Amino acid sequence: MDIGMTRRFINAMLFCSLAHLNSSAFALTDQSEKVGENVTDANLPHTVLRLPNVHPGRDAVYAYARQLLSEALAVTEDKYGSFELVVSQEESAQERQLRSLEHNMLDVTWSVASTERESHFLPIRIPIMAGLFGKRVLFIREGDQRFRSVESLQDLKAFRAVMGYDWPDTKVFKANDVSVLETTYRASFRIVSEGFADMFPRSVMEIREEFEDKALSRGLIIEDSLLISYDNPIFYFVASDNTLLAERIAKGLLILIENGRFHTLLSQQPGYEQSMKLMKNRKLVELTNPLVSDQSREALSKFLHEHAISHP
Repeated sequence: MDIGMTRRFINAMLFCSLAHLNSSAFALTDQSEKVGENVTDANLPHTVLRLPNVHPGRDAVYAYARQLLSEALAVTEDKYGSFELVVSQEESAQERQLRSLEHNMLDVTWSVASTERESHFLPIRIPIMAGLFGKRVLFIREGDQRFRSVESLQDLKAFRAVMGYDWPDTKVFKANDVSVLETTYRASFRIVSEGFADMFPRSVMEIREEFEDKALSRGLIIEDSLLISYDNPIFYFVASDNTLLAERIAKGLLILIENGRFHTLLSQQPGYEQSMKLMKNRKLVELTNPLVSDQSREALSKFLHEHAISHP
């Protein structure tokens, strides 16, 4: 991507990411916010930011999201001050993590976007997983051959999924008339292996790591013929009134996109290349996602378009 295209993309993403704020105040310029030029003003504040704990089976994704956030904060230290990241001692589900933002128990988390979540919390609309959490393959029972005959969404409706109580993905599958048994993350694996549900849809970014954890995946295999796809961006979220932090994270991420570091971090994830391979030669089953806001859908579309041009 040439410099002019890069600048237009950065400004477009900045507008999408902070459309709920006065975006014109945050436009990047060629003279400022260059990586390597940040010298922190001693008078700027030191900020301690509290993060959620990691769920088992998601260590690689968690490590990436934390490192990306840390680097986004680091390249903005000259404008906003130094920072420190502190991780919560307890694991918690997505909805509890988000509620903890409003209750001043966490400062930043990352989550699949939905209109409901975006109405209560402040999203930074830059899809940190490049939409890959909307690319799903299935955990099924060992020896189950039934999914090889699935050719369409209509065929998929004959099966029962298991998913988390508070996941937007659960609502997406239900909105597409796929039967879903709701339970906890840990219980989902056992429910499929014991035959109470037929499939546990997982992101291509996380399923390999989960499969390697035999305490979770015992009795399960990764189904090899289907790819379920829907718009499903993951954003950083902060409390609804923490506009300064939202602004800082957005600016930092866009600097990392511009200098190529964002793509480097994304592609260096252990699961990234595996994800690319996992999506090949599969039958595509597309779902509609009524939970994604127009702003988030636009942000995902812009990001994926430019990502494809820059990194074919």
